[in-house]
Amino acid sequence: MLKQSSLLKFSPILLAVAFTVALGTQSALATKLTGAPLPYERETKEFNDSNAVAIPPSGSRFQRRLDYREEEKLKKQQEAEAAKKAEIDKLRAIEEQKKAAAQQVENAKQFIQTAIDANNSAVAFGKQGRWNEAIVAHEKAVQYDPSNKQFKINLSAARTAYGQQRLAAHDYAGAAHLFRQALAAASDNAMAAKHLSEALKKQGIDPGSVDQRLELAEKLMGSGDLVGASIEIQQCMALEQSARVYQKMGDLCVRYGQVTNAMAYYRQAIVKDADYGPAHRQLAFLQMSKNDFTAAAASLRKAIICDSKDVAAGQALVELWRKQVAQNPLLAENHLGLAGAMQLTGDFVGAEGEYRRLEALDPRNPGLESGRASLKRAYQHAIAEKHRMAAETLFSQGLRREALGEINQAVMMEDKNPKYLYLMAECLEGIGNYAAAHAAYLKVVIIDPTKVEAAERAKEMQKNMGMSGAQVAQMSGQIANQITAQPAQQQPMQQAPQQMQPAQQQLQQQQFAAQPPGSFRVAQPEEQVQQQMQQHDPSRKSMYEGGSQRPAFNPQAMNFRTHDESQQAQAQMEQEMQQQARQQAMQAQQAQAQQQAAQSAAQANGAPVSTNDALSQVSVLESQRDYQGAATLLRQMCDADVQNPELHHRLATNLLNLGQVVEAIPEFRIASALKPAMKAYSDDLARAMAIHKRSLMSDKSDSSVSGSK
Repeated sequence: MLKQSSLLKFSPILLAVAFTVALGTQSALATKLTGAPLPYERETKEFNDSNAVAIPPSGSRFQRRLDYREEEKLKKQQEAEAAKKAEIDKLRAIEEQKKAAAQQVENAKQFIQTAIDANNSAVAFGKQGRWNEAIVAHEKAVQYDPSNKQFKINLSAARTAYGQQRLAAHDYAGAAHLFRQALAAASDNAMAAKHLSEALKKQGIDPGSVDQRLELAEKLMGSGDLVGASIEIQQCMALEQSARVYQKMGDLCVRYGQVTNAMAYYRQAIVKDADYGPAHRQLAFLQMSKNDFTAAAASLRKAIICDSKDVAAGQALVELWRKQVAQNPLLAENHLGLAGAMQLTGDFVGAEGEYRRLEALDPRNPGLESGRASLKRAYQHAIAEKHRMAAETLFSQGLRREALGEINQAVMMEDKNPKYLYLMAECLEGIGNYAAAHAAYLKVVIIDPTKVEAAERAKEMQKNMGMSGAQVAQMSGQIANQITAQPAQQQPMQQAPQQMQPAQQQLQQQQFAAQPPGSFRVAQPEEQVQQQMQQHDPSRKSMYEGGSQRPAFNPQAMNFRTHDESQQAQAQMEQEMQQQARQQAMQAQQAQAQQQAAQSAAQANGAPVSTNDALSQVSVLESQRDYQGAATLLRQMCDADVQNPELHHRLATNLLNLGQVVEAIPEFRIASALKPAMKAYSDDLARAMAIHKRSLMSDKSDSSVSGSK
């Protein structure tokens, strides 16, 4: 009893001790340094696995560098692999090429078969008269087999047959279009060419006229039918291989985008006719598209010289030089080129402005003096051209004498221009002055031997006047000597102030001396009159000649210097004027002698002198600049025929040439009152009154200046 109770008494203590011992033993196992290591993955990994990564024998994580033997071995290995791969690729490419060639042959066979089928179906359609379907099928055959000439012949035949059908139905435009398409398919289709000419005749077009067919080609080109335009131009080339035909062919090549062929055609046109301006212009445009501006400028200049009315070429040339000036405004040659371009296009004010800029940049530029001399000649030629156009207009309206007055001014400016001389000869022949007309015709032939019309007219007039061969030879020799004679060099003479005529009266004479009576003139602005007075007085120098006076620039009055005003230039101009005066005097003497002989014969027969004969005498006196004698004869005619406005107007003009403005104004008023509808009479009256007013104001200013002195 005692043992059991004692065990029960110590049992909780024993349990506590046992639990404590157990905990202490576990803690000692976790922290013991000499204990066995914990298990890791290597013990559980299966090393017999074939996919396992081999562990390098070296314990370092860095790879060892290969030596040269290993590198050579690796390189040979790579080269072998690359060669093997290249061989495989080559074999594969050859195989693919063989497959592609086989496919191409198969496609070609299919295309040829398709073309044959289309051609067969087209023939079947044609036998049934279904030409639209036949043409479509033939076009398909040509499209699938373009090298087959027979297919093209069949297409051309189908279009020709359909065109004949449309021609029979009076559809001439549609028939002509089909015939052109037939010629485009086969150019040797003579039947299509024949029916095309027939269709054009039905439309009112002459198939043998190059002008009409070129115009038709231009219309077709404008409508987008380039094939039809090409056929028309080819037909024109078969009729006439001229410059304009080659130029049109070049234009067609431009539309197709064939620039090289177009330039070749333009050059061929220039070879045919070097003076054909459109070919030069079109060639210049292509040269500009290739940035060859030097050649383009030369071609544009030639185009404008050949045709001064070519606005497109003129604008292109000026714009080209403007760009050059904008790129380098300090280069004198650019301003010289721009001045020449403006001169060619008729912009004389702009040309003079560029010459001024050139002078400011380079006063000793070698092209400055020659450029200004050329500008002077161009300005003078422009004035002469205006007189020539006025003369042609008057001559076409039957106003022979007025036309003679205008063309006479042009001849005075350019006495060796065959065009002006021929028109003057026609005017002289129109008023009955056959001797002077015959001399003018001979002069035209001597200057330009190619003027066959002038030679024919001179020959006919020789027969009518009964001139002998010796007389004709003598007259021809005199005219040739006048043309080839050179005036002797003379020193300019200085006139004393007391011997000089007043500047106002000289100015009035210069304004009308160069314009014979009967011509329609335009009033000069006041600035231009002042400029003429300055040019007349050699003591007044401009800024270009070392003077201090700066010329005022007025674009409306065109107040700019166009020529050299030095004494040497004035002496040369005086010599030229004297030479012209001598030539005209010799011609006028011959005409006057014949007129006097005719007048004396008429007086001997007792016949009165007609008005036409008297006006012819007036024209002779005016050509000799004997305005006093012409005015005296006109006064007598006015007394005999008071109601004739033309006589009063002509008398007033001669009085103005003499400087008698006060006496001329009443005659202008009478002419204007007798014929108010003639605007020229009222304009001349207003101009005469303006000149008289300016002369009065100038006299007042001179008197005030002398009084102040």
